[in-house]
Amino acid sequence: MAIPAKKLTKRDTGSIHRLLADGSWLDGVDGLALTVPVKSVRNVIAAASSRIEPERLCQTVGIESTQLSDPCARVPITQLVAAFEKAAKLTRDGAFGLHVGARTQIRSFGLLGYIVMNCSTLGEALDRVARYFPIWTEGAAFRFIKDGSWAHLTWEYVDPSVAECRHDCEMTLLCVSKISHLLCGDGYRHREVHFQHAAPKDVSEHRRLFRAPVRFSRPSNQLTFDKTILATPLKSADPELLALLIQFGDSLLAGISTRRTLVDRTRIALRQAILKGDVQLNTVSRSLGLGARTLQRKLKERGATYTELLGSMRRNLAEHYVRDSQMTISEISDRLAFAHPGEFHRAFRLWTGTTPRRFRRVSSA
Repeated sequence: MAIPAKKLTKRDTGSIHRLLADGSWLDGVDGLALTVPVKSVRNVIAAASSRIEPERLCQTVGIESTQLSDPCARVPITQLVAAFEKAAKLTRDGAFGLHVGARTQIRSFGLLGYIVMNCSTLGEALDRVARYFPIWTEGAAFRFIKDGSWAHLTWEYVDPSVAECRHDCEMTLLCVSKISHLLCGDGYRHREVHFQHAAPKDVSEHRRLFRAPVRFSRPSNQLTFDKTILATPLKSADPELLALLIQFGDSLLAGISTRRTLVDRTRIALRQAILKGDVQLNTVSRSLGLGARTLQRKLKERGATYTELLGSMRRNLAEHYVRDSQMTISEISDRLAFAHPGEFHRAFRLWTGTTPRRFRRVSSA
């Protein structure tokens, strides 16, 4: 059933007042890039607490347990992803990420969650998720694409050091699916669910919770919708409150942009450029509002070069895809925006001293 028409509870009103008045979100702006709020880790710990001591899980992934009580604390997204994978292994729950997603509430996403709740339609809500997700983290990103009669909400990790990420990824897409269903009611359906990782041994929970065909070893992580469903009205919408929340959200996005270093901005732009298949210097520099020569000069002043940043990101992604996905070498080459597989082979050998196929065999041994 859909969320009832009553807009806000006392709990909601208090939470929004704190968001708009106390500035706690602004305290973390300097550390937003490639980090997540520590409450993300608390969700993992709560789901695993019946089988794992919180201190043990924190120590395993390098998180100080004292951080968990700090409402403004942030941790690297790599630590959150590692916490998911480690908790899944320690609890022996093959669907751990899905089970965390099933219990996660939209309000736990703070400002982002309240923006989504108050949009007028599902399509607007998905647009807002993609736009305002950097408030939550820049270590990963949503893209909302409308193509013909279909629409796709894709999920990508921007941080190139994120490797094994199955359970965090499954949690994320299930959260979106569950929240969309709650907002829209029983009429909500998505066509398919795609994951880049290989299928686990047991996919019964995927079928039960997503209630749609789930495909594995696909080129991207995504939910696919029929475009007609995007016009579904959300009963929790409050246009006046949404306008206020968006004003606050835009100020946070502006703050993030001005505080982000040029090297960070270039890494993020490169990740998006790889996704779009165009890593030309001119294209990336334009996306940053700079000329190509200016970007090269400013990066050099900061001890970096465009070629090194692109090579480092490609290498990390290449090792991840070769080791942890079922994509063919040709598909990986295309995904990393190489002109042809031969160019990818040469680069991979320079990075690792071996071929992609041999690297995959050794990694899976």
